[in-house]
Amino acid sequence: MSNSRATVLIPAHNEEAVITRTLVALLRLHRGSMDFGIIVICNGCIDRTAELVRERFPAASVIELQEGSKIAALNAGLAAAPPGPVLLLDADIELDTASAHALFEAARRTGIEAAIGRMQIDTTGASRLVHYFYRIWLQHPYLRNGKFAAAIALSQTGRERVGTLPSVTADDTYLRNLIPAERVALVDSVHFLVRVPRKLTTLIRVRSRSHRGTRQLAAYAHHGSGARGVEARGLMRTVCLHPSLWLAAPVYAGVTVAARALSWMGSGARWERDETSRVASESVG
Repeated sequence: MSNSRATVLIPAHNEEAVITRTLVALLRLHRGSMDFGIIVICNGCIDRTAELVRERFPAASVIELQEGSKIAALNAGLAAAPPGPVLLLDADIELDTASAHALFEAARRTGIEAAIGRMQIDTTGASRLVHYFYRIWLQHPYLRNGKFAAAIALSQTGRERVGTLPSVTADDTYLRNLIPAERVALVDSVHFLVRVPRKLTTLIRVRSRSHRGTRQLAAYAHHGSGARGVEARGLMRTVCLHPSLWLAAPVYAGVTVAARALSWMGSGARWERDETSRVASESVG
C-alpha cells in the first residue's frame, strides 16, 4: 500500500448552513493528528463558509475563488492536493471518518482508479409527491453498483486519467463514464446520506440540471447514451413487475418530463440546487 498523503476535497459555494455538519461528521472519529488532509475550496462565496472553516477546523486548508463554479473548485483542489488519493466530497454530504478511510483504502488497491459507496436518502419533511418520485428513483438499476456521486475517491492513477475536468454540469456522470467500470471499487460498508428536496417544484429544478448535464456530455466521445438506455428499460421493467410502485410511477414520469422541458429553457451557466434541505443541524450549530 502506498504511503502517499490522502486528501479530502470539498467544493463549497455558500455552504455556511451545512459545512460545519459535514466536517464534524468527517472528523468525528479522529483521534490525535489527522491522517488525511482536508481542503475546502470556497467558490463564489458571499457568506461565512470560509470563516467558519478557519474558525472551527484550523487543520483544514481553505482556498477561496471568486468564480462560483464547482468545476473550477475541483480543478483548484486537484492542483493543490499532494500526490496520492483524493476524495471528492460534496459540501452537504455527511460521510463519517471510517467511511472516508474505507474509500481511501479501496482507492489504493492495485488496478483501482475510483472507489464509491452506497447512497442513502433522507426524505424527512419532503412532500408526498417527492416521496413518490424517490420510490421509483431508488429502483434504478445503476444504484445496484453504488452511486457515482457526492463522495468519490480517486487513486493517483485515477487523478492522472481525469487530469483537468472540463466545464460540464454533470461532473459526477463525466467521471463515471470516463473511468472503466472494472477499475471502480464499490465499498459496501460505506453509506452516505443525501437529503432530498422537500418541494416538488425544487425537485423539478434540480432534476433539470441533471438532464442538461447529460446533454452536455454528448459532446465527449466516451460519453455515449447506450448504458442510460439499458438502465431506463431496466427501471421500466422493475416498475411493471411490482404493482406496489404503480401509484408512484405517474409522479416519476411527470417530474422527468417537466425537468427535461425545463432543462431546455434559458441560457448561460447556472447551477440549480436544493436550498430546502440545507438546514444547519442543531447538534453542530
